[in-house]
Amino acid sequence: MLSLRERVDADIATVMSWIPDERALYLFTGPRLVWPLTVDQLAAMTVTSEISAWVMVDDESLVIGHFDLTLADDTARIGRVIVDPAERGRGYGGALVSLAVERARSLGARRVALNVIADNAPAIATYEQAGFRQLPGGDRPDVRSMALTL
Repeated sequence: MLSLRERVDADIATVMSWIPDERALYLFTGPRLVWPLTVDQLAAMTVTSEISAWVMVDDESLVIGHFDLTLADDTARIGRVIVDPAERGRGYGGALVSLAVERARSLGARRVALNVIADNAPAIATYEQAGFRQLPGGDRPDVRSMALTL
């Protein structure tokens, strides 16, 4: 059974090991971080009290997914969504998104929003399967904004 727990410092190295190059980093964080990724860069993204970082673990407590969550009023924003590359293609992306949505709901969110790199077709498909819809407009052609009403 898959479950969520808050990310701890020891998880950062695991998540970083899933990001082998600059392209993977861009898909993970957009242009916010620079290659090569460091522990300090990733840890600094969740230092504020508004952002919480989560990992999805299996029955053996093996970390297989990551996301962070920000809650503002009744809207949760998920970001930095990634699944261990060795575990991709097994439905874990959908499971991770479902757990993220449930976490947002448990915090009182009535809407979940996210941004995704426009050419990340597997991620877009996963979000659409979870019920997210692309929003019109946007000021960055390389990014798609998506939302789900709970």
